[in-house]
Amino acid sequence: MRPEPIESSEEHPRIDLWEKATGQAQYVEDLPDLPGTGYGATLLSPYSHAKVVAIDSTEAERSPGVVAILDREHLDGLNPKLKVARHEHLKLRDDQNFIAIDKVRFDGELVAAVVAEDLRSAERAVEKIRVEYEPLPPVFDATAALALDAPILHEDLGTNLLLEDSLSWGDIEQGFRQADRIFDETYASPSMFHHPMENIGGCLAQYVNGEINLWLPTSSPVRDASEVARFFGIEPDRVRVRVPYVGGGFGSKILVPSIYAAIFLSRKIARPVRMIPSAEHSFRQNSRHAEVYKARVGVKADGTLTALDVDLVIDTGAYTTGGATAAHNSVISAWGCYRIPHLQIRGRCVYTNKVPAGHTRATGKVQTTWGIECTIDSVARQMGLDPYDFRKKNVLLRDEFVATGTPVMDTDYLDLMAQAISGIGWDGRSRAVQSNDLRSAAGSHWVRGRGMAVSLRHGSQGGGRAYAMATMDARGEVTIEHAAPEIGQGTHNLISVVAARTLDVPQSRVRVRQPDTAVNLPFAGVSAQRTTMQMGKAVQNACENLKRELLILAAQVKGGRPEEWQFIQGRLCRAEVSFSIAEMVGALGGNTVIKCVGYHSVRPTHRESAFSGMDHWAPSAAAIDLEVNSETGELRILRYSVIADAGKALHYPSAQAQVDGGAVMGFGHALFEETIYREGQLQNGDPFQYRLPVMRDIPAAFYSSMLEKGDGPGPFGSKGMSQTSIVTVAPAIGNAIYDALGVRVRSLPISAERILQAMGKV
Repeated sequence: MRPEPIESSEEHPRIDLWEKATGQAQYVEDLPDLPGTGYGATLLSPYSHAKVVAIDSTEAERSPGVVAILDREHLDGLNPKLKVARHEHLKLRDDQNFIAIDKVRFDGELVAAVVAEDLRSAERAVEKIRVEYEPLPPVFDATAALALDAPILHEDLGTNLLLEDSLSWGDIEQGFRQADRIFDETYASPSMFHHPMENIGGCLAQYVNGEINLWLPTSSPVRDASEVARFFGIEPDRVRVRVPYVGGGFGSKILVPSIYAAIFLSRKIARPVRMIPSAEHSFRQNSRHAEVYKARVGVKADGTLTALDVDLVIDTGAYTTGGATAAHNSVISAWGCYRIPHLQIRGRCVYTNKVPAGHTRATGKVQTTWGIECTIDSVARQMGLDPYDFRKKNVLLRDEFVATGTPVMDTDYLDLMAQAISGIGWDGRSRAVQSNDLRSAAGSHWVRGRGMAVSLRHGSQGGGRAYAMATMDARGEVTIEHAAPEIGQGTHNLISVVAARTLDVPQSRVRVRQPDTAVNLPFAGVSAQRTTMQMGKAVQNACENLKRELLILAAQVKGGRPEEWQFIQGRLCRAEVSFSIAEMVGALGGNTVIKCVGYHSVRPTHRESAFSGMDHWAPSAAAIDLEVNSETGELRILRYSVIADAGKALHYPSAQAQVDGGAVMGFGHALFEETIYREGQLQNGDPFQYRLPVMRDIPAAFYSSMLEKGDGPGPFGSKGMSQTSIVTVAPAIGNAIYDALGVRVRSLPISAERILQAMGKV
């Protein structure tokens, strides 16, 4: 008898839900100490720019419980220079030491570290380290850092310009000659902090017998193992990285100096070392790039775009970190999703004395979407055109693209926009062309406005091959091994769903292991919106290979040809008979299991094309309905709608939660979040002064959904969509404020003060 169909995996809760909801999930700080574990504490620079004149750690070394000290005088011959990761399109220079040597370049740079028998002793000893600084003038504005008289961060370079990137097609001058009107627009985005729940920089490190064991919250264990091996001069297979649950990342969970310090101290004392960073230290480990977006737009009288010339200034902070990726992503997304025959984009990435900026959720796209979507809205209104009609006229349609040799558009923007405005009960008409008065009954000072935005987001780009291994034992239980950490986004549930659907077994019979580089299954990491596509396809391939092995096994054990057998819901079937996996595998004797490795081969990237290696586009659209007080600048968000192109949602609750979570983060970016530098220091680098959105900031009328046409290149027609909803919030709000008040806010976050400034009231 053939088994009955099983329930869809979409109906099941996430596989990690129970552990996380009950507090049983283990994060790095929950892992038990290894025998002899010491505790590390770090000393960070209080200056944003200063020479390190002298360091005296004598008193700290004599403190009770102290085992070892790390500073520039205690390097034991190790070269402190960190290696910058290779970039596909740009040449980079190594510019950062893991410990301060001659100078410090940001408030929070690692100056020294102590390992002691307990955390309190380590922290007390750190306070006894005496450092003499010679303060230097800092520069916190990237544009100002390019001035000839600006303080230079890296004297050997002689400039604060780290790198330049560009993109062009057509003839920009011809495009402007074809235009009837030309407009100039400028928009700015600030530096920000990722603010994951789990602090940045924690780990458990063990360096013993020339091998490194590292328990680490990271998005890319394979990459980190390789970088650690290179830094300490050992073979890559002598570094093992294991990743428990990760308490959020958004791009922040990378190798930072405190982790290298823990490994170094473990080698020094031949004992494990644990780092437990404070929240204040976490703020000084990573950040998001500030950016200035300047655009010149050419438009014909009928509203047809002819030319776009964009100049970008990207603030990477004190070191390269994620500067190359942020610059490149900004350049290739700054034109939005529009049909522009003549394009020129230039990006300059600049050093400043801010916390180094790494990758952040939708790296480089939040800033450029804010810029281009406000620009498009502003141009339309200055032309006397409705912004919705202007977008519909110029947006790329499916199978269109204007540059030869680059990917065609594989989404339907018209459907996305229609669903987004429908989600707030709006027809898309701006106030300028509406006959009805949108003034709220709440009072004459409260004025209603509506706005929208769309985004251009590419799917994964590059990353090499992704591997996964599927194992089935005699009980019919499936185990998936891989190198894709669970940082909160539902990666392990996705793996479980793909395996269950491919093998046609209940999801409860699939076990997903935590990442461990010892299994040697390379994967670039859960970043750049690559997991569904790359890891999903690798898991699918592994399970397809496993099915083929089982059919061969069935033919060997029970007769017939492999093609006569089918694998259905965990049983091997031929004609009207079926057998359990246990019967088949048991016939081989012993503790036999069937194992198969699968892979997904990523398109190669080439320097010749900025878009090479891409597998699909992953856009979104949003609409907002709000009220703004013309006297106080106060905002009230009434309704919000966001639609993401998911191709096919493999586990709908998880996918929708990604859309929701991205939008909530987008509200933070739009309305509250920025790191503030004044008087030579970071002023709000702690959770009590850094404002995040809370529930009352999110409208009760919050609608999110997905466009599902099953047209993605991922498993079962899926696309990457985890970063699509974060980028459209700010421009939608900015455009709605203009709809209400007729003034445009040009710098994030959108505060009451900035609204009043735009109105000329302050």
